[in-house]
Amino acid sequence: MNIREVPETSHCIEIGMITRPHGKDGEVLVSAKNIDYEDFRELKYVFFRLQERMVPFFIDSVTIKSNSLFVKFEDISTMEKAEQYCSTRLYIENDGDSENEESDDDLIGFTVINNATHQEIGKIHEIIAYSMNVVLDVTRADGTSVLLPYAEDLLVDLNEEHQTITLRIPEGLLE
Repeated sequence: MNIREVPETSHCIEIGMITRPHGKDGEVLVSAKNIDYEDFRELKYVFFRLQERMVPFFIDSVTIKSNSLFVKFEDISTMEKAEQYCSTRLYIENDGDSENEESDDDLIGFTVINNATHQEIGKIHEIIAYSMNVVLDVTRADGTSVLLPYAEDLLVDLNEEHQTITLRIPEGLLE
């Protein structure tokens, strides 16, 4: 597979991070973000962000076991080499089809409002994508955090102008 041109970081979407080696043959555990595990199987390569540059790494295999994503890259063949890439962020090129779509990361800093009480819960600090769920890490005014599920059926309103997001909060999550 040929890569036309290595893109700039600004033209890429972060899809995860290498968290740790898995086994002695260079396989790594990947924490996915902005991509479903099954979609990862379709990728031929991803970009590692190394020294502020995008470097392509070709994927040899993808294994999904017990809600974990394991990836074997062609150029990483030992545990020692895999350890060198721990905490490396993984990217794919933004294909342009999603330019008009809201990226979940664009919601960072938005104020979350409880639809039932119309009260502010706090500001979105981080968005965490698990294999089947997206969770908002919301920082409250008192500095504590609460994790809230973010799904289409829970979304009541998204106001970009006022940077607010109104959610139906499942009972008991705020206690």
